[in-house]
Formats: sequence, structure tokens, C-alpha cells
Amino acid sequence: MKEKILVHICCAPDLLYFLKRLKEDNPDKEIIGFFYDPNIHPKEEYDLRLIETKRICKLLGIDLIEGEYDVENWLEAVKGLEEEPERGKRCQVCFDLRLKRSFEKAKELNCKYVTTTLLMSPKKDINQLKFSGENLESEYDIKFIAPDYRKGGGTQEMFRLAKDYEIYMQDYCGCIYGMINQGKDMVVYTSRIKGRKPGSREEFLFIKRIKFLAESRELTTKEIPFPFLGWILLSGSLYVNDEPVESVIEPYSMSIKGIVRGKVERKIGNVLHLNRGFVKIKLKEKVVEDIPVTFNGLINPTFVVHSSLERKLMEGKIKATLQSRFEEMKSIVLIIGSENAEYLIGVPADTTSTGEGVKLEEVDDLIKLYHEDIYKGRLAVVVVGAEINGKFGSKVFESITGRKIDGTIKSLVNG
Repeated sequence: MKEKILVHICCAPDLLYFLKRLKEDNPDKEIIGFFYDPNIHPKEEYDLRLIETKRICKLLGIDLIEGEYDVENWLEAVKGLEEEPERGKRCQVCFDLRLKRSFEKAKELNCKYVTTTLLMSPKKDINQLKFSGENLESEYDIKFIAPDYRKGGGTQEMFRLAKDYEIYMQDYCGCIYGMINQGKDMVVYTSRIKGRKPGSREEFLFIKRIKFLAESRELTTKEIPFPFLGWILLSGSLYVNDEPVESVIEPYSMSIKGIVRGKVERKIGNVLHLNRGFVKIKLKEKVVEDIPVTFNGLINPTFVVHSSLERKLMEGKIKATLQSRFEEMKSIVLIIGSENAEYLIGVPADTTSTGEGVKLEEVDDLIKLYHEDIYKGRLAVVVVGAEINGKFGSKVFESITGRKIDGTIKSLVNG
């Protein structure tokens, strides 16, 4: 029976080169992956790193075990160390916790060795990791091995492989305190937004999950990352005579400074125009946003409400609040199959602010149903990010390939 090495895994970028080297150095040993990272915040970031880890482990033929996402235990362990810098005391406690659980799992699986892909990260202190691992050796009678694969151009090779294999590259260590200290986005969304916002972790995770499903069925994939000017809704509300009104805020609505109080000045078609703050209210039979095919530059604060409230709105005192912002963001076009396929099916990766959009199960069914056509180049699936509000993904695909998407997943299913 082969001796076994349990590898604690922190993320896919560190994983690929580290495991390739570890396999080369230990051809006679069985390697088992263990993803135990309760430090990662938020949960969407955890899921994103996990799906990429699954993809790379499958590629390398390595079994992967997912540990518990016991965030509360991690937060309790690092309590009082919130302000510590990277490589400080908080990191040491974090390593102790994660490696201890890794040694416990290794003991359960009769592994003779434990190591961690954290050793590959340029942001981590190898001596801290050695200290954590070697302190656990005698307790569990398991050897901690700490190869330094960063040397000799290893770090550069890690980044090259990550790019070649289109691995998600996170821009902070993982924990909430690292996120704050490294100046990353900590916006708390207080509005009624649901689903996958363009350029969000949720959208990115959706795309990566589709990529994993496709590659698991031996289909080729290619990513085209792109930047765009995104719109983020932070919060908003609409009141008539101090009573809240159910409403949806349309994309690209600008912020309102403070609170706008006013009355309807005029009605044009189904749109009410307030006498203050450039506010517009659209009357519709169903409270859903109008999806702009293109961004025309107009940014009036615009609310959609049910048409049955027209008289109340026309006669009442209206109060509106809205906080939003524009931001440089990134998304992805994912091509499943050949971009030169005879027919191209588009799948929007994002959803409306109320959560309407394509489900992962629908894409999975599509891939299974047309697997042979995709494999033989007759059809390709193009998953387009940042699509619903402005068709940014489709425009990028067309500009890169010179081709237009022929139809959507909905049109294929319905027709």
C-alpha cells in the first residue's frame, strides 16, 4: 500500500504548480487534497475558490475532500487580533487552526505526511507555516513536509500556469480582516437586490461552475475576460404620503442626495415626472425593471411601480431615496466548444435586480442535451457576463471573434 500525503489546499492558483511538483518529487506516494478554509470571507468567495480547486484536482487526478466551513470557530480563534497585519499574529493563529484540522483528517485517513499549498503563496511566511506544522508532528505522529517550490522561478511559473489554465486569481488573502486591511470592497447591499449582479462574485461563480460542468464532460472551454463600467445599487426606497410603495429601481439610476420630496409635475405616456430631483416613476402592470439594450447615458433616478397606484401617486406627496454608484468592473465571456461552431447559443450569466435569469440547472441540461453537437463543432454555448443591462458580454464576444450570437438559451428551449 502506498504511503499517503494529505495536502491542505488554500486556493487553486497556489495549488496547480505545487501539486505538479509534489507529484514529481513523490511518484510512489498517494496524494489527497483537503480544502479546509473557514477563514475565507464572504461565502461566495469561499465557493469560488472551492470550485476552482475541484477543477484543478480533477485535472490532476487527485481526490479532494472538503472540510467544514466553521466560520464561528475561526472568528473566535482570532478574536482580539483583528488589526494584525499580514504575516502577523492573526496569520499564525489561522495557520495553527487550519493545519491542526488537517492533521486530524490525515490521522483519520492513515496519512504519513501533511503539507499545505500555503507554502506556495508569496504573501505567506514559510517560517510561520513550518512552526505550525512541526509543532503538530509529535501530537499526531505525522511528518510535516515543507518544500519551498517558490525558489528557482517557481512563483513565476505558478502565475504562468494559473493564466494558462484560466484559474481565478483572488486579490486578497481570504479573511475579512485581510480584506479590510488590503482595502478591498466592503460594500453592504441594503437594497432588495437578488441574484447575480454584473461583475459580482455570484456572477463569476456561476460562470466557473458552468466551466467545471463542461470540462467534466470533456468539452473544451475558453475564457475572455473584459472590463466594463458597472452600476451598483446600494439602497433605495419610494414613499407616498409616508407609506412605503413596492418598487424596483432601474439600472443606471443616479444617486439622490439625501431625500427628494416632491409631487408629480407631469405624465408622459406611462411615466410620471416629479418636480424635483429628476425623479421618474414608471407605471407597469408588473413591477419589473426595463432592461436597457444599451446604456444611452441618461441616469435619471427611475422607479417602477404597479399601475394601480397611479391615482395615489398623482395626488400624493412623494418621498424618494436612492444610493448607487458607477465603478470599473470585470466580467467574463466563457465559450464552451469552438467559437467557429455553426451555431452559437448565448447564456446571460447575470440576472435582473429581482433575480430573474438563467439557472445553473438549465445550462447543465442544455450542455447534456447538445453534448454531441458541441463536441463535434456544430454548436457552441457562449456564457456572457454583464449581459442583461447593456449586452456588454455579447459586444465583447462580437468584437473579439467577429461573430454574432445566433440565439439564446430561452429561444432554443422554446423553439
